[in-house]
Amino acid sequence: MNEHESLRKALSWLMEQSQRDQETIAEASRHFDLSPVDEEFLHHYFAEQQRRQADLSPKNTQNDDLDSS
Repeated sequence: MNEHESLRKALSWLMEQSQRDQETIAEASRHFDLSPVDEEFLHHYFAEQQRRQADLSPKNTQNDDLDSS
């Protein structure tokens, strides 16, 4: 198995999961026998993905017009 095959498999498995929290990433790390560096990469990867989704989601804006007519 090449150097990053376990990480690819873990990433693929995580993408199928409904949640990608610390516990799920730790489970993937154990199951796919990832190194601590690979596990840390997954934590950062999904944190960044979550930030991007938050940036892209529509902001909850209200019309604050004082015009009440």
